[in-house]
Formats: sequence, C-alpha cells, structure tokens
Amino acid sequence: MDVALENVQVKNMLNKAEEKFISTLSRQVQKQIGQFTTPQNIANYMSDRLLEKNLCQKHSTFKILDPGAGTGVLGISLVQKIFSINSDAIVQIVSYENDNNALKVLRHNYKLISKWAKNNNLKFTYTIKPQNYILDGYNLFDYGINNHENEYDLIISNPPYKKLRKDSEEAAAMSFIVHGAPNLYGLFLAKSIIELKPKSNAIFIIPRSWMSGSYFTKLRHFIFSQGNISEIHSFKTRKNKFGNAKVLQELVIVVFKKKSEINQIRYFTHNSISLLNKTNYIMADKANIVVGKEQRIYLVNSKKDIETLKWANRFSSTVENSGLKMKTGLTVCFRNKSLLEDEGSSENVPIIFSDNISKHSVHLNRKKGQFLKKKRNGLLQNNQDYIFVKRFSSKEEKRRIQTAYYNSSRFSKYDQISTDNKLNFVIAENHNLLKGAYLFLSSTKFDEYYRLLGSNTQVNSTEINTMKCPSKQQLIELGQKYDAQRLESMEQSMIDKLISNI
Repeated sequence: MDVALENVQVKNMLNKAEEKFISTLSRQVQKQIGQFTTPQNIANYMSDRLLEKNLCQKHSTFKILDPGAGTGVLGISLVQKIFSINSDAIVQIVSYENDNNALKVLRHNYKLISKWAKNNNLKFTYTIKPQNYILDGYNLFDYGINNHENEYDLIISNPPYKKLRKDSEEAAAMSFIVHGAPNLYGLFLAKSIIELKPKSNAIFIIPRSWMSGSYFTKLRHFIFSQGNISEIHSFKTRKNKFGNAKVLQELVIVVFKKKSEINQIRYFTHNSISLLNKTNYIMADKANIVVGKEQRIYLVNSKKDIETLKWANRFSSTVENSGLKMKTGLTVCFRNKSLLEDEGSSENVPIIFSDNISKHSVHLNRKKGQFLKKKRNGLLQNNQDYIFVKRFSSKEEKRRIQTAYYNSSRFSKYDQISTDNKLNFVIAENHNLLKGAYLFLSSTKFDEYYRLLGSNTQVNSTEINTMKCPSKQQLIELGQKYDAQRLESMEQSMIDKLISNI
C-alpha cells in the first residue's frame, strides 16, 4: 500500500497552516524565541538521511522525538517516510513546543495527520508536550545520564538558535556541557543524544559554530563520549532562505549514531539549502577530521581538503607549542573614541588598524584617528616586531588569513604602539621564530587549512593557537634566512614555495 501523503486536501491544509504561522513571525520575533521554521524540502531530505531502509523494514515500532517541534514539519515528514517504507509500523511521536502560536498550528497539524493515519489503517499516536524541553525533568541527570538513554528510536530536530546567559535555568540544568557563553541549540543537542537509544540515529540542522568554537569544547567531548557522527552536510552559501527569514549563520545537517564505532565520516556539499539532493559524498577518516584535545571538527568538501588536512597533521607541533601566541588587539575603539587623535605627538602612540595593512606590510596612512593618547596602560604594548592578522574578512574574499609583518625598525621613534580590537597580533619567543612563523601563517596552504576549521569570517586567535604547525626549530631555521625588509616585500609565490619545502 502506498501511504505517502498524496491526499491533496490534507497537504494543502498543512501548507496553509504553516504559511499562516510563518506570516505572523517577524524577523525580530523569530530571533527572540530562537525559532526558524523548517522548510518542507529540508524536512524531507533530513527524513531520508535519518532512516536506514533496512531498519524500517525490520522494526515494527518506532518512538520518535521532535524537540522544539515548531509546527511539526520535521516530525510529520519522518512519520510519512516511515509509513511509506513500512505500512505495518507502529509509530509514536513525542513533540515539545512551548511557543503558544506554534502550539496552535502543531496541534492542528497532528490532528490532520492522525485523521489521515486512521483513514489508512495506520498505527500512529502522538504526544505534544507544551513545556521547555531542557527544563522538563531538569533533575533527570542527578542519578546519571545512562538511566535515561532508552527513550527514543529516532530523533529529528531543528532546535532553537539562541544565546543564553551562563546563569540561565537551562544552562544550570545542563551545566556538564556548558563552557563559556552557551547557545540553546547545544543544550538541545546534548539532551537529545542522552535520550536516544544505543545504536539508534538522530539528525539535526544546526549552526556550524559547535564544530570548532571554544564555548562548545565540553559539548564536543560529550558528543564523542556518547557515540559518533556518521554524516555532515554543508552548503556553499551562507545566504540561506529558511522559512520567511534569511539565516546568515553557516548551517550544517548532522547525523549522529549512539554508542557506535565509526571511523569515517561522510561529507556532503550542497549548493544551497534550497537545492538539496543526494549529491556525491567523500569519506574522511575521523582521525584526520576530529583533532586535538579540544576535539575540533574540520569541514571538508573535496579530496583536496583531505590532502590539506593530511599535510597539516604531519607537523608535530601546534602554534602555541612552537613558542608563538596569537592575541586579539587591545583597544576597542568605539569605547575609547575620546582617546583617538589625528596627528602624532609625544602624548600619543600609533594605533594599528586592519586598514593599515596592505600587501603584507603596515602603513600609517589613516587621515583620522591614527593615534591613541597614552592615558591607559592596558591599551599600550611594546613597539617590537609582530605578525598582524586581520580578524575579519568577507566569505567571498580570496584569503581568510590576511597577514602583515610589522617591522618595528620602520617606526623606531615610538616606544609603544596600540592595536585595534579588530586586528590579531602574534608574539614569539625570539625574532627568527617570529619571521619563520610569519612565512608559515602567510602561506596559501595555511589559509586553506584554516578555512576548514573557521566557522565564520572571523579569525579566532584561540583556534589558531591550537592548529598544527612546524616545530620551533624548523621555524627558526626558516626565519633566520631573511630579514624583516625582505619579508615585507616577498611575493606570495615565494612564500608558498618556502613552506612547501618544509
């Protein structure tokens, strides 16, 4: 029996209810509640990727969780898919939603599907829980998470994307995975994984930031303590139409398998969120993809990306272990406008901005605000050689890592300088080490390497410090061959040739 939702009247009623709900949500309201409704094509694709057809054919009973259900698009799609594979299945779905407007539509939609199932002699039941998913049974972890893992056979989720205070009730309830500023989607991810049965699958569409961000270190450790990721789907553009809103965060679809040994991850790359299909995938060894004590996860799209990771993983050290340290610029200028001056004097110092960087060198060419009054010692640093790295770039720019060698001898009349907060700077244990590090960080190969980790267009100093790097001695031997003036004028092709020979 073909039990797909082909009843035009039912489909139209579902779509109209969804469209009416979406029209009531302004961009501001969506951000406040952290809710971006899932388009139907994404829901269908996620259901396809979540289900193993042989599993549907063997198992007759499925208990599904859809936390943060919204209007139920994901859950309904999954129910439809299960019955299209196995019409004899017994399907129960539990959906959480605590937004009153979404709840009305959710109840309406499940009544329609329940009626459809009854008319087709399908065994379907549903439970709607109008509670905060994270706080429902907030003390359930007091006696150990393993007491709560045999709840669900399948989980499908588009959780809320919303930053929380560290002292929020939700963060307190899930304190074992909170590190720094938490985001609600990370808490949903962790709690869902806890409630998933061993050997079972879950699928999520979430921002990419959890894969490398420092605030998500505990979450990554927890995820890999509970199982493994089998698939990651990414999109070539960040400008994704999601419901009636443009979601500018870089999103990924992640398939997780509970308490299963997986040594390789399948990577799918799609042109956009509106053009989902079963594209070809590449296989990547988990050992090359999940790296370091932070267990950061690299995002690869091609065999070339895998080769780049293999290249990086051959280095025995990290940036920090090689005697280097990247820091963020000291002066937040919008908070210190009163200290900025246009002309240099004995009472101020030059402050270096991103736009002072051009072709790997620094030029004090700002007409306004190029100098900072010497009134706050915490904003001042020694005038010595540095590597400067722009913190921000656009996704379309050719390079994410944009560097300059700051040759302090060119600015020897100053004892101190300052740096704008939108600039990173690198310090080293000695001069030759700094010069060698400049060549490494300025190489095209390192830029390609960082792009596999960086979850946005901001160059994160914490991430850089943990990345693979030649040893201290290798960098010193490289740096001692060139003086600062030569580095400032060195062509990119020459830099790339030097690094390829390490």
